[in-house]
Amino acid sequence: MVVLYKLNLKLKTDELLNRLPITEDIIKIEKRGVLRRGESSRDKIRRRSKKNEKASTTGFGHNSITIVMMNNGDGTVPMKEITIKIFQNGVFHLTGILHDSYDKSCIDKLLGAIWSGCRDCITDPPEMWEVIQRRVVLMNYTSELMPKTTVAREALYNSVRHQDGIVSSYNPDVYPGVKIQFMPSKWTAKIFRTGKIILTGITTHPDCLQFVIELKALLENSLPKVKG
Repeated sequence: MVVLYKLNLKLKTDELLNRLPITEDIIKIEKRGVLRRGESSRDKIRRRSKKNEKASTTGFGHNSITIVMMNNGDGTVPMKEITIKIFQNGVFHLTGILHDSYDKSCIDKLLGAIWSGCRDCITDPPEMWEVIQRRVVLMNYTSELMPKTTVAREALYNSVRHQDGIVSSYNPDVYPGVKIQFMPSKWTAKIFRTGKIILTGITTHPDCLQFVIELKALLENSLPKVKG
């Protein structure tokens, strides 16, 4: 999922780019087209050489830096890379979050490093940094039908397309899954021939549980008609 944090800070991101130390927690710091320090697993993948990227002064991210952290939620979840985009206005944009422990631990460690070693990269620093808001802006979940079921997608689509409160689409030439959207919430399930399901459009764990309940009820009425 994607999580946004708003903090009570104004940051000098260009100074942070040069000053924030590379550690076992902070493995990469980058401003595209300007400077990259450290590396992530993605950087280690051999790619065809590209032309040097020019620094952008417009558009999303021109006033930000990108940091990659290794984090295991203080030992509560598996170690993984978390990408954090830091903006001058104190917004932190975290991606790759699979559990709340990841983003909370990353923010604590990253702000600890900034506060202890780079406090002069903060404009008019307050007495202490503070999280003003934490907001989940996107959740994606992947699941599958159990027991294993081969889904006749055309039949599934025809079964649900005219149901009240459902907006569905299926065009195998464009996308291999049946898209089922629940209205008015716009929670969306993408169901594939193999029984794999991708859930999108949800922003809280209670919403996810409610979505699963509603989707299960829909499929229990639809899948028996489409067994193949």
